[in-house]
Amino acid sequence: MKHSLFFILLLGFISIECSSPKTSSQKIHFDFTIKAFDFEKDQMEIEYLLTNNSNKNLKGGQWSLHWNQILGTPIEESLPEGISSEWVNGQQYLILKFDENWNFDAGTSLRFLGIQKGVINREVMGPMGAFIVNNENEMLELTTKLHWKEAKGIEGLKIPSAEERYADYAAISKLPKKQLSWVVPTPKKMVQLRGSRKADSSWTIFIDKKLQTEKGTIELVLKDQFEKPIQWVSNEQEANFSIKQNQNLSNEAYTLTIDKEQIEISSPNGRGVFYGLQSLDQIIQTAALEQSNWPLLHIEDAPRFGYRGFMLDISRNFYGLKKIKQVIDAMAFYKLNYLDLRLSDDEGWRIKIDGLPELTEIGSQRGYTIDEAERLIPFYGSGAKGGKRGNGFLSKEDFINLLNYANQKKITVMPQISFPSHARAAILSMEARFKKKEGNSNYRLIDPDDESDYRSAQLFDDNVACICRESAFAFYEKVVLEFKKMYETAGLKLKQFSIGADELPYGVWTASPLCNSYMKKHQLENTLELYNHALKRIKNIFDQQHIIMAGWEDFLLAHSEKSQEETQIKEEQFDKEVIPYVWNNIWGEGREDMIYKFANSGFKTVMSNSAAFYFDMTDDRDFENYGLNWSGYVNYKDSWATDPEDVFNNAYLNKKNNISQTYISQKTKLNPKNTDNFLGIQSQLWTETVRNEMIFDALFFPNLIIFSERSWAPRPDWINLKGEEQIAAMNVDWNQFSNTIGQRQLPLIDQRLKPWAYDLPKAGAIIKQNKLYIRQAFPGMEIRYTLDGSLPTDQDALYQKPVEIDPEAKVKIRVFNANRRGGKTIEIN
Repeated sequence: MKHSLFFILLLGFISIECSSPKTSSQKIHFDFTIKAFDFEKDQMEIEYLLTNNSNKNLKGGQWSLHWNQILGTPIEESLPEGISSEWVNGQQYLILKFDENWNFDAGTSLRFLGIQKGVINREVMGPMGAFIVNNENEMLELTTKLHWKEAKGIEGLKIPSAEERYADYAAISKLPKKQLSWVVPTPKKMVQLRGSRKADSSWTIFIDKKLQTEKGTIELVLKDQFEKPIQWVSNEQEANFSIKQNQNLSNEAYTLTIDKEQIEISSPNGRGVFYGLQSLDQIIQTAALEQSNWPLLHIEDAPRFGYRGFMLDISRNFYGLKKIKQVIDAMAFYKLNYLDLRLSDDEGWRIKIDGLPELTEIGSQRGYTIDEAERLIPFYGSGAKGGKRGNGFLSKEDFINLLNYANQKKITVMPQISFPSHARAAILSMEARFKKKEGNSNYRLIDPDDESDYRSAQLFDDNVACICRESAFAFYEKVVLEFKKMYETAGLKLKQFSIGADELPYGVWTASPLCNSYMKKHQLENTLELYNHALKRIKNIFDQQHIIMAGWEDFLLAHSEKSQEETQIKEEQFDKEVIPYVWNNIWGEGREDMIYKFANSGFKTVMSNSAAFYFDMTDDRDFENYGLNWSGYVNYKDSWATDPEDVFNNAYLNKKNNISQTYISQKTKLNPKNTDNFLGIQSQLWTETVRNEMIFDALFFPNLIIFSERSWAPRPDWINLKGEEQIAAMNVDWNQFSNTIGQRQLPLIDQRLKPWAYDLPKAGAIIKQNKLYIRQAFPGMEIRYTLDGSLPTDQDALYQKPVEIDPEAKVKIRVFNANRRGGKTIEIN
């Protein structure tokens, strides 16, 4: 029943407007305007405006409006009479249905108000991928625009002002280049010698006989990255570049010397030589960009952590072979060595598996569907037909190509196929197979009679595989064996495989007849015992193939109503032969020390820290920012400042996140005897909000640079100080590093790793006594401004020192890189 009083009040805001088409695009437009934010009630007042510039007449009762929206759900009682709303599934697919009174003819507009539960706090959370479906199942794609700047209550968003950003950048000032590092990540030891020398025009290279097996790979790197004529010589005296073996160095370590006459790299193995070449590449390219001679220097370097990883989710939004290779190039350049590739999730299956064509025929496709028999429903703005982010997968040939490419770059690829949680794409694909194969249930993943009541973290009620049927284990074994074959074809060994298994919702399997029977047969008391039983079976699949089983830490924690707040490591620990990747580190919620508990209890483990190393965590409350914020607001300085081996050992982060000494005293520390169990750290890019390459690039860089510093560079000296003394020393170090990023690394990316549309953070500014003062996050970028309220371009005034301005000026400021690409604008009045 509609609220009639609300409807009467709303009538003044409903209109059907006749007009000629406003554009020649022949499109239907969807304008979504936030009229008011109500934070106390956690809701928004929304004005919906549909403008029909097409030649389609849509008869009332025969059409519906569809879109995705991560936050905010229409409250049906708030909508005008004749409009009903439907939330379909997940996070989240919405539909408005219009009855016979709502004709939408060509040349007309529909405007109405409604209330949504939930508050959009960033543009990426708003409406996307809108389309209309009529009764003939014809799909009409819409252009969608979110309007929010004039909303009442906007101050509740607490969007950082130019003045606040100026204060945030107080410790950052431009430094002379002589104070900057030539190499990132910062080497363990680097001594710059007196003088410099001209660049070599060509190289005669001597390589130690003990490294001859690496010669082919080294030659590929030299040709790919340095573009110099090379000649191999057998007599070291004839060489101006020597590559030597030094077995006294640790694994992956290297030395690099550039003197007046020669370059020398030494390492115990080809991997160390590769990293030495990356450092040399940075030095040479930087010198070229700065039009300077080569510095004379000596580097002794080795990584802080043996595991330096990056996880890429290509399931939520798909990115193919070309983009993944760009990622691998960047990882190699910054000395990362593990790529954790998330190939399946609820919203997509992204790898071809021989013998199971439905996984990609159904699971890799999204779009409008009545029953998901032929594709998945739209997610994350994929629209009526899926588009290039909703649709797509890697073929076998793509994946084998990828493995070989990564191997050349000294990167190990670990597949991640989530099971039994986050399995919706696989479940629906195998259900389509079951129906197509006339009841063949060999790989079926559900109990059709299961009435268990649960909601996943992403609001699905059907995303967990039934672990009480043999076909589920047959399915997973089939997938694992096909991956093993692909590795063998690439000439590689599949050493480690991630089952994901994060965010298993509480309540699964509790009302499954199949599980009830299975539990009785195997004398299992509850679903926790059932889950452990299933995990043992999955581990056995890997054991038989001599593959290490990895997964998110969730699968080693008690499965309880506490869900993501659970901290109890369960009794079943699989002989500690599995590797947990520990991700849930939200400040103040009790799990910051879980990785130390795992390491101390004997597990080999990797830190994936969501409050430090999730590239998709937004840095502040700016409405125009990309990413999510469920794990807090994580800026570049926060990531860089994190001490992986003791997350509480930073006074700045404790202060920012309101962490008390009392709280810290109750937490577990990493026992020095167990540091070998702490394998390293991994960064992540989850792609729910990564709808295009522009967003991808801005979240990837400079995050990857900062993460590489923390994963490779030695523990900074300031970490041993306390309180304000530590913060002061840290700020000096951060200023030096942020200058290195702005003046050297970002230009280097433009030159060496192009094309990457990396983030150009907004500037900060104040007006004091009619003078404009501006600061920026990464000194070295150009700052341009206008005084008339117009968008600054690369031709507008260049800020170099404080500027006298008129008190009535409408100032807009924008940061530009060396290629004249501009970032987002900030204004100050």
